[in-house]
Amino acid sequence: MEKNLSNNPINTLFIIALGLLFALPVFPSNLKALVILFFAVATIVASVKQGWTFHKSFFLTNSLPYLVMIPTLLYVENMEYGFAKLQTMASLVVFPLLFAMFKPTTFAFVKPHLKKLLLVYILAVFLLNVVPFFYFYLSNPNYDLQGILKHFPTAMVVDTGKYEIHPIYLSMHCSIASMFILYVFSKFQQKGIKILLGLIAVVLVLFLILYAKKGPLLALMAVSFLYIVFQRKHKLFRPYVIGLILLIGLLAVIPKTRNNFIELLTIETIEEGAVTSTNVRYTIYETAAEKIKAAFFTGYGIGDHNDALYEGYKDRGNDYLYNKELNAHNQYFSLLLIGGIVLLLAFLYFLGINMVYAIRFNNQLLILVLIFYGIVMFTENILEREDGVIYFALFLNFFSWFSRENESAQ
Repeated sequence: MEKNLSNNPINTLFIIALGLLFALPVFPSNLKALVILFFAVATIVASVKQGWTFHKSFFLTNSLPYLVMIPTLLYVENMEYGFAKLQTMASLVVFPLLFAMFKPTTFAFVKPHLKKLLLVYILAVFLLNVVPFFYFYLSNPNYDLQGILKHFPTAMVVDTGKYEIHPIYLSMHCSIASMFILYVFSKFQQKGIKILLGLIAVVLVLFLILYAKKGPLLALMAVSFLYIVFQRKHKLFRPYVIGLILLIGLLAVIPKTRNNFIELLTIETIEEGAVTSTNVRYTIYETAAEKIKAAFFTGYGIGDHNDALYEGYKDRGNDYLYNKELNAHNQYFSLLLIGGIVLLLAFLYFLGINMVYAIRFNNQLLILVLIFYGIVMFTENILEREDGVIYFALFLNFFSWFSRENESAQ
């Protein structure tokens, strides 16, 4: 059966399209949509050629937050911004729609390629970090090693053109790729690949330390600890524990990361204390909480939610936040601002159902991804930027599809 599947040109086209999706980090922003379009075409062709199928419950569950957001347009003033946000977040409905078309035969073909797909993403993230780093270092005579270490995160935002990406999303890529390395390391028997994976993991961790973003670092440590618990009966348990201890030790001895975490010990509003990333977020959360209370059930709608927050900054006389037009920096607060408690409950239902399936079928990748994103969402609005929402929707639906197909096989 596997031989027939691998000789099927439709399945071959599909796996190529899926591989390009996992390589998406190395594509410039103007080509990412074309890669997703190619995947959509391959999916539709496979569905038509192999017999139409559609998992309605899968689609409705995984697209529920997006579907609940659409009616909030009925009570917004800034329709143009609302439609722009829905377009940015379209991955939340596009990927559930496409994965809902997959047949069990497609699952049987893709499953043996899982570790290769993860390896594609790992290498893509490695290149996304390493190539620009050495490009800026070698092409700018004014940068010594200390200079590039200081300016590289900013350069990735302002000097990379179509590859522009904020350090927070680079940190998320590095963290997820590191998680995937933890998962696939024991799946490869070749020592050469294991050594390569180990070296890549070290490089990605060093870039994580360079970006010094607390949210992704804390999330990575949490899921790494969880995965180590998964491996407690395996021979990799001790090396993984040592690796996690070394990571925590590095964060403690490097001044930049140590100071970032020390901020958590003295949290106060920026009207009362220093303008640190932690204090800025705390002040935003205070403001967001007041605005949420005023529209707890309906929110302000997709389009007006950020304007409502800016109005809160103005009301408290905080020119710093108002002039910078900072969003909620918390996905759960942002969902409450958009659609109130109804939208937040829809989102939590979506996460919860997927977690139930993940635990039921021991889908460790889905468990780790859900927990990672769930933690990062406490400090970032990752669903409202393409660099965040595309990968969230891709990984959640891909690994969720594995759980559902396991259910169908029973």
